[in-house]
Amino acid sequence: MVEMSDEDDLHREGRPLRVLCLGGGSICEAVMDHLASTNASFVVLDTNPRCKVADRCQVHEGLWEGPPALIIGDAIEGAMRLMEERTVDLIVPAIPGHAMGMLTMAWGGGRLSPRGSVAVLDGLNRALAGSGRAAMDEGNGVIIATLNTTALPCPLDCPQEGPCPITGQPREVDMDTVLEDVIARLGIAGVVIRPVRVGHFGAVTAEQARALRGLVEGLRAGEVMAVATSCSCHAIMNVFKVV
Repeated sequence: MVEMSDEDDLHREGRPLRVLCLGGGSICEAVMDHLASTNASFVVLDTNPRCKVADRCQVHEGLWEGPPALIIGDAIEGAMRLMEERTVDLIVPAIPGHAMGMLTMAWGGGRLSPRGSVAVLDGLNRALAGSGRAAMDEGNGVIIATLNTTALPCPLDCPQEGPCPITGQPREVDMDTVLEDVIARLGIAGVVIRPVRVGHFGAVTAEQARALRGLVEGLRAGEVMAVATSCSCHAIMNVFKVV
């Protein structure tokens, strides 16, 4: 698992954090508010010039200098370019879908085909038996898993430690650990990313993104790989086959 547990670990090198927001909606806004006292620098990628944080940003070339910069365009394409050209500390996934799965597909350069995996789904459901559940969108190779088997929504401020705030029962498993075990048992290539928590939301570190890209670049034809983003209780995973 590629993990970093505390955002305080990122305050290093004697400069403000450089935060790349994929999407300029409510999640980006909340992360901006949470990091306001740290002087973090933001670049926001969004196709909508009137996105929620647009009035807090400027369209300018001085990235990570001065006010947050808003770049109009596709978030995944923009993120790939910026991570090549600039130093990024945190990536905030704030677009619909699984941003790290989309980046994986883009880094694959046409070599990766989304594949629903019954073996992964069955292995996950067996591992979660009695503790959670998983479902798959086979056509897009996406698996969603959760430990919340009730009809109640999880609170944003869930500490993800100790008893479940909904049921009051202790957690019997951690989702990220379950995913790692399933991937290892199946013998497929995989990365499970546990984001660093920034307020109520998660962000992916530069180290985590580099580890994922390194895995993608080392894949060989015919291999199957999985990439998941997971907290203690929930996960989204993409499964690909190298063609």
